[in-house]
Amino acid sequence: MHSVLVRQADDLRPETRAALGAEIGRPFQGNERVVILAFPEPDALTDQEHQAVIRRLEERFTRADERTKDIPEAEWDEILLEAMRSVRPGYQERR
Repeated sequence: MHSVLVRQADDLRPETRAALGAEIGRPFQGNERVVILAFPEPDALTDQEHQAVIRRLEERFTRADERTKDIPEAEWDEILLEAMRSVRPGYQERR
């Protein structure tokens, strides 16, 4: 089960605000929103599970490489730029 706390910095008790500010390395501004998430640590994978995940990823990448092997590099560049622009409006490619 997880817990979430969302507060304006000004609404925190002074000692809480000071302690959290010390943790992030700077004081909070009054207009900042503070969000704290608490959730249990997920169970670690066993070595066998980890290897199975790696194997499935490698198989997926191999299938993807096979399906896309005939796409020219320039077209890949355009595909990637289009994807970046769709998730980051205003994205500009660095040159």
